[in-house]
Amino acid sequence: MSDLVRSLRLFLRVSEEGSFSALARRLNLSHTTITRAIDDLEAHFGARLFQRTTRRITLTREGERLVGHAAAILDQLEQAEADLAGQVAARGLVRLGVTTALGLHYAQRLERLRDAHPALRIELLVADWRDAADAGGLDLWLAVDAGASAPGAPLGELARLLVAAPQYLRARGTPARVEDLAQHECLTYGYAARPEPWPVAGQELRPGGFLRANSSEAVLRATRGALGIGLLPRIQVEDDLARGLVVPVLPEAPIPPIPLRVAHGFEGVPMPMRVRVVLDFLVANFPA
Repeated sequence: MSDLVRSLRLFLRVSEEGSFSALARRLNLSHTTITRAIDDLEAHFGARLFQRTTRRITLTREGERLVGHAAAILDQLEQAEADLAGQVAARGLVRLGVTTALGLHYAQRLERLRDAHPALRIELLVADWRDAADAGGLDLWLAVDAGASAPGAPLGELARLLVAAPQYLRARGTPARVEDLAQHECLTYGYAARPEPWPVAGQELRPGGFLRANSSEAVLRATRGALGIGLLPRIQVEDDLARGLVVPVLPEAPIPPIPLRVAHGFEGVPMPMRVRVVLDFLVANFPA
């Protein structure tokens, strides 16, 4: 391994760790070894990469720019090494933005990905967004297919249904028509200033109720606790339906599914192997 490649690896680790000393302890290296590697990089590129004080270090603007370049260089190098060695294993960190329902779904299946790529690391960022941006440094994120602008791959459609706890329906009555939902507590989630309409049986309903949350899991638990009716992904309520904790509401009323895709920020540049294998995993393990 060349000194430059080794220095780039140490540079990325320092940028993640935020401390020369902490990284030296973690890697069982001397502080001098890491400092010299960063000094060599700064001399090579003719730019200061870190602002250093006695208490902490921070990336300079040039250092922030080098993080992206260094990650791409090392990804391509590892991909070439694996290709020439006849290997298919990927390594490194992949930051993945998922909704709550799909995040829980995929988390239960990550063992398959780990076993195939033991040097891979996954960071799940779970939030109930409709279109996540990559401003947080995500490698992959879920987006609603119709409104996505970033490059990506189709993922599938996420079925939804209306559910409520049996005790809520006993107390408030069971809706017989779509119009009856206006008389009920409708529990919603999302980040928009106004709740998105519920598309039920060709109608666009404006739900209203006691609770609105930024988490579908919070809405599910409130629904289970007899607080109202929730419109939730089927995969998120299947266990509760099987146990009788919630029951379908207006089960014959058609509700369009949510079309999803996996978006990424690699348009026009090669996608790193570590990201490619995670993208393939998401597509292959999307709920049927």
